[in-house]
Amino acid sequence: MAILLALCAGLGLSAPGIATAASGKQFNTGREQAALVFQILASELALAQGDIGAAAATYLSVARQTQDPAAARRATELAIEARSPQRAEEAAAIWQRNAPNDAEAQSTLDVLQMMVGETEKLTHSLLTRRHQAAREQKLDAFYEYLGSLASRAPDKSQGLRVFETVSHNDREKPAVIYTLAMMHEKAGQHQEMERLLRGLIERDPRHAHAHNALGYHLADRNIRLDEARALIERALALAPDDAHIIDSMGWVYFRLGNLELAEQYLRKAQRQQPDAEISSHLGEVLWVRGRKEEAEIVFRAAFSADPRNEVLLDTLKRLGISPARVHPR
Repeated sequence: MAILLALCAGLGLSAPGIATAASGKQFNTGREQAALVFQILASELALAQGDIGAAAATYLSVARQTQDPAAARRATELAIEARSPQRAEEAAAIWQRNAPNDAEAQSTLDVLQMMVGETEKLTHSLLTRRHQAAREQKLDAFYEYLGSLASRAPDKSQGLRVFETVSHNDREKPAVIYTLAMMHEKAGQHQEMERLLRGLIERDPRHAHAHNALGYHLADRNIRLDEARALIERALALAPDDAHIIDSMGWVYFRLGNLELAEQYLRKAQRQQPDAEISSHLGEVLWVRGRKEEAEIVFRAAFSADPRNEVLLDTLKRLGISPARVHPR
């Protein structure tokens, strides 16, 4: 009921005479207002009865008629909950169009367009924002956002194509090279990832994250471990307090069979940043060392941090541990 009242108030449906939505669209009193109130009420009743799909469809109808960002946001949320990405994308487009300065509306629309494969629309929008970021000298923040967005693509190759297209004019920027390398890794293109990182290290020998990424990549694939350790040692010398570089050092020692030293580094990394990936590495070392109860506690912490983390889920699968066994209740 609170949502019903808030939306009606936002649309001006409680006022006499002419009702005006946030978008400026006008609705006459009487039938038009009554119809809108009925649709909102019907949506909330459907939701109360567990019919999320019907509620999402009705809210989307309201959003189309009113162009109201609050109604569109509600339609977006319900469509996502109903697992209807096309409907959610349409609602999010209405939300963003009528609230152009709302960062949440824009990011939600971006993710949904990536999910449903609307890459042409998405790329056009991102290119416009890239030009604006260049004018405002905010390209680093823009590419950090773009990298995060592209990495969420269901098809990693598709995400890579979007990033490559949008970043075409900035290929020489270190931040772009680094992110592009990470995306090639996610797409399974290991040789291209190595080429980009080695080129970046040659251009900038003090790029700690490039050294670390290449060293971790080699260690994770369990190849060229002496080179991996040398790269991570260099990264650690450049950024001694970086938790993810400390984690990489622990991981390369695990691959080299020095479990005691691996645990020392991984415990230090987890104390600094107890995220799912670092906790997964520590949990695996403890498991291999025979301290399985302690390992399960660490895996539970990893689940609490991010239950969908790929490293966590791959680790459990490799060790033959059921996720239900360590999922926090």
